Amino acid sequence: MGGPPPIVTLLSDFGAGSGYPAQMKGAILGLLPEARLVDLSHDVPAFDVLAGALLLEACVPRFPARAVHCAVVDPGVGTARRPLCVRDPAGRLLVGPDNGLFTAFLGTGARAWTLAEGGPAPRPASATFHGRDLFAPVAAWLAGGGDPARLGPEVHDPLRLPWPEARWEGEELRGSVLLADPFGNLLTSVRAAQLPAGPYQVVAAGRPARPVRTFGEGAPGELLALVGSSERLEIAVREGSAARLLGAGRGAEVSIRPEAGGEGWPFPGPRRAC
Repeated sequence: MGGPPPIVTLLSDFGAGSGYPAQMKGAILGLLPEARLVDLSHDVPAFDVLAGALLLEACVPRFPARAVHCAVVDPGVGTARRPLCVRDPAGRLLVGPDNGLFTAFLGTGARAWTLAEGGPAPRPASATFHGRDLFAPVAAWLAGGGDPARLGPEVHDPLRLPWPEARWEGEELRGSVLLADPFGNLLTSVRAAQLPAGPYQVVAAGRPARPVRTFGEGAPGELLALVGSSERLEIAVREGSAARLLGAGRGAEVSIRPEAGGEGWPFPGPRRAC
């Protein structure tokens, strides 16, 4: 018996209702019929590279290391931007445009290669659909056991986004909203590991949000702050939309301060729900 089927994940801003994701799947299955295809999302906001990068950060680590991840949020398709394969420090492989989409996976020990003509990467038939004509076939080749070092020259300067991070300013941790999820929960740049051990107060877009551990601890309609499954602080409304309540989106300010006598402040410590 053979081993487990190869896994290829797909992420794009093409829209789940369009035919573009299906064309990518057809390109992969034509080369690797035994592949197991998994849609991460095809509803990344159009041209929003940061939103795509954050979705990859949340989803990719949940898959077996042998999975290959094909991601296409590519406003520069057909231009001089490089097509890229990244192998992150954990050995995961990602294929897509060199526009910052893979920022979360470019830590120490990561390697990257351009998809050069004359190697295993095909010459795209279309200048406007590299997802189907270039990235999908390369993802299939890699999932079938291809060596990424054969794709082309190594790239030592893959593009990194200015990754949003929360910062300490005196006795206040200041961050910002990165995106709103389909429920209207606001994902922030504040990571769980940065939160203090003791009780703290959260203000989001000028409104206080009560720190809780779960959505169910809030009253219906109450503005809450909690650490979500992505290990980032989120602003939420129980059975409602924080994005709609606050009228806020990317860039809205979030600040965290200690309550009187708060333990471990202002230095980050082990997270404890308040």
